[in-house]
Parts: sequence; structure tokens; C-alpha cells
Amino acid sequence: MSPKSAIRPLLNLRDRIRLARISTHEFDSTQLRPRSDQFLKAIFSDDTIEAKWTADHGAISAVFGEVNRFGGVNPGDRRAVYYLTCGLRPEKVLEVGTHIGASTLYLARALKACGDEGKITTVDIFDVNDPATGAWKRRGLELPPRGYADRLDCEDRIQFVARPALDFMAETDEKFDLVFLDGDHSAQAVYREMSAALPLLSTNGLILLHDYYPNGRPLFPDKGVITGPYQALRRITAENPEICVLPLGDLPWPTKQGVHTTSLALVFRSEN
Repeated sequence: MSPKSAIRPLLNLRDRIRLARISTHEFDSTQLRPRSDQFLKAIFSDDTIEAKWTADHGAISAVFGEVNRFGGVNPGDRRAVYYLTCGLRPEKVLEVGTHIGASTLYLARALKACGDEGKITTVDIFDVNDPATGAWKRRGLELPPRGYADRLDCEDRIQFVARPALDFMAETDEKFDLVFLDGDHSAQAVYREMSAALPLLSTNGLILLHDYYPNGRPLFPDKGVITGPYQALRRITAENPEICVLPLGDLPWPTKQGVHTTSLALVFRSEN
């Protein structure tokens, strides 16, 4: 057992204890899109979106290189995020957790390819474009996220915000059609961020989660599990039965470690 896998159960236990200590928050589900499984099949099999993806993936890879070497969302998940963005055609997207900007670039290019007005606000506790604080420098990338966005002619679609996500969400007056939570994966952080994100949704808005492991069980051959998002949503859905989670499961393309499984999940309003 590796040191990382040995310590993970202890971190998960600490996560559960800290989540249990948080007082009950409000979760306003009125703006959430009602659950629908069929539209995902239509989006993921759309030949028009596939053609746009092929062109944009090629452009991003040409300037970014092999993103897998630097961390960030895996290639299959980036493809799913791109397809969802093209299929949903949101005008405003909020991303929590910029990191090296891998998913940010795919979101921005999807918005540019599939609509005239779509923009993304990406929030990170660090200034992701600063060589002193941004992950890009220590990961060995040539440019910060803003630099790659400029090369890819999509910088005008992105607003970079360096501040804690909860602070931003508490103070912004903007509404968002899609919120992508991929920042602090601890259960207590996801619980608080979900409560803060729901009031920011436009009508029929959606929340997309990353690293959601159903039932806290492994999804990939390495058997690693991040339980925070699942723990948070288990409590949220128990307290608010009108909220439901749809794991995206197996995608039509590979994700990582030789499988098609994704840890992406969508949050809907239950129709029951």
C-alpha cells in the first residue's frame, strides 16, 4: 500500500467528522433543472458537437501540449465538459477551481464555438496567472492560463478571479446557467459551496460536480477514492429530497487508466 493510499482513509474519516459538525444550511433548489437523463445521450452522440470538439481539441493540444503531464481534469472529462457546454449553450458559466486552466480553456472554446455571448468566470483561491502562486509554473507549463487563453483567442470569454469561492459567491450579483464545482474537494467545502451556488443559478440551471464517487467506492483501476463530494451530496439530498445527483457513469470515450468511467455528476431537481 502506498503512503498516499494508506492515509486516504484517515483523511476521509476526518472529512466525515468535520462535515457532521457543520450546522444545517439552506439549499434553494427552485432554479435547478428538473432531472432528465435522455438529453445527455443526445448531447454525447451529437455529430455537430463532435466536429467542433475535434477542431478545438486539436487547437488546444497544439499550444498546451499533453495536458495529462501537467495535471488537471483528465482528457475524457474535458471532452464531456466541452460537449455539455455546447449542448446546454449557457450564457454564463461559473467554475470553482481553476488550477492550471485545463477545463477552463475547453469551457471557453466550447462557449466560443457554440454561441455568441457565452462567458466563464473561473474562481481560485490563488492568482493562477502569477508565477509565484499559480500551479502552472511548478507544473512545468510554458504559460499561465491567461497566456494560453490569449493564444487560443478566447481570453475575452474568461474572467479570472483570485479569491475564496465562498466569498465570491456571497458577494456576486451575477446569475449562472452552469456552475462547475472542482475546487476544494473536502465534504464541508462542497456542502457550503452547494448552498452558496444554488441561489446563483438562472432558471433551469445546473451544477456539475467533479470527483464524485458514488457510494464512496473506487471508479478507476488504481482504487483511489475522493469521498468529499459524495459525502456532502449524501447529506444534502437527505436534508433536501427534492435535490438529486446523476453520476455520468461511463462515457462514449476513454477517460483515464484505460476505462471510460467518469467522476463527473450533475445535480438536478427531482421530479418526484
